[in-house]
Amino acid sequence: MGPIALERSPLRAPSTRRRLLLTGATGGAGAVLLACGQGGGGAAPAGGPATGSAVFMTQGTDPTDQERYKPLVDQYNAAGNKVKIDLIQGDAGGSAVTAQGKVIAMAAAGTAPDVFWTHAYVSPNLAKLGLLGDINPYIKRDKDFKASNYFEAPYKDYEADGKQFGVPREATTSIVIINKELFQKSGVPLPSANWTWDDFLKAAQQMTRGDGSMKTWGVGGFVGPASAPYYAPIKAWQEGGDIVDKTRTKFTLHQTPAVEQMQWVADLVTRHRVHAYGDEFPGTTPREVWNSGRFGMFVQISVYTNFNQAQFDWDIVPLPKGKTQVTRTASAGHSMTAASKNKDAAWEVLKMLGSKPSYEHWAKLGLTIPTFKEVAQSPLVLNPNSPPKSAKIATDAFAYARPEPISGDWGNVGAEISKAMNDVYAGKLEAKAALQAIVPVVESLLSKTPVAAAAATPTTASR
Repeated sequence: MGPIALERSPLRAPSTRRRLLLTGATGGAGAVLLACGQGGGGAAPAGGPATGSAVFMTQGTDPTDQERYKPLVDQYNAAGNKVKIDLIQGDAGGSAVTAQGKVIAMAAAGTAPDVFWTHAYVSPNLAKLGLLGDINPYIKRDKDFKASNYFEAPYKDYEADGKQFGVPREATTSIVIINKELFQKSGVPLPSANWTWDDFLKAAQQMTRGDGSMKTWGVGGFVGPASAPYYAPIKAWQEGGDIVDKTRTKFTLHQTPAVEQMQWVADLVTRHRVHAYGDEFPGTTPREVWNSGRFGMFVQISVYTNFNQAQFDWDIVPLPKGKTQVTRTASAGHSMTAASKNKDAAWEVLKMLGSKPSYEHWAKLGLTIPTFKEVAQSPLVLNPNSPPKSAKIATDAFAYARPEPISGDWGNVGAEISKAMNDVYAGKLEAKAALQAIVPVVESLLSKTPVAAAAATPTTASR
């Protein structure tokens, strides 16, 4: 499938509407889109069978993206349905943020797709801007669609204010990947389903041995290759802390009880010396680090691309328990735009994308956890002949998983937390001082909706 040109209205340089859209202020951008009739809700279904066409925009432009969607769309169009799907490709960047920017830009130009790929990281901001259509009226009418088919935690990623703004495609949970051979060589029992963070620390201490290029480490993942800013705060969640307050406008990671948990994680590096840091990592990529065989445990999301070629026996276990059992989930999915000119047809596209055959197609392509429960629990996903053998642990974790409290420019909030914690992992600061210092900048980021990516200047984009 070749590039598809998206004709967009010429930009007006002095336009107040365009200028406000690019400010990044939640109130300004949202007010502009709502005032232009693109805000929010979902019109009631027309009642009769849907007809006409609907434009579906995928995630990106690479071959994997086409492989995921083109066969489904071609098959649907060839089946003689009364709705025709026009498939266009997303942003070349392929990330959630660049996809968000393209949707915003197209909506501002009056050429918004009817349905598009989205992500839990950007859906709350798109909802604030009034760009998402509520699909609850269609769900209530359509007896063929059942919300119970999907894992509840990722399904709720696209819920806000009593409205449903999307259907999840796949999701992850955070788990611990273990090197079973290193456990055995170190005489450490494999973790039980109810293990605690004290058990985690003890195992890490027992597996951290040796010096130089032969040294083994008990744990990795909180910092260094394959790390992410959202792993350490899971421990804060377990002890009753959080990254932000209930309004999602105030930073709280520097406060009790969250900050003590952030320090506990940092102590794995600075005090207990069981977590590699900086030049101590055996390799520069996640795959190299894990394939070295020198780590007993890695805190990770349930995507195994960097782990499944290891030449040793490995598996997954749940995260240890604190006061409560909590882990993190995040998902990608599909949404209807509020600006869709044919919402009835758009619903048919969403329903096709949310059908069991679509999830089976994606599972065959290697999607780790499709959110359609029946598919996720089938041999397509839980294959005992391919690692991890305990893959069901990651799907079981949806029962106690929660999403991050997404707000404002969340990607840069995470970047600020990572930067601050790097000083803690390096032993330069305590967690409380490092996180206290970033309160002003984080709260400034929480107050924004990142729409600057919509500032593309061409009037025509080929995707």
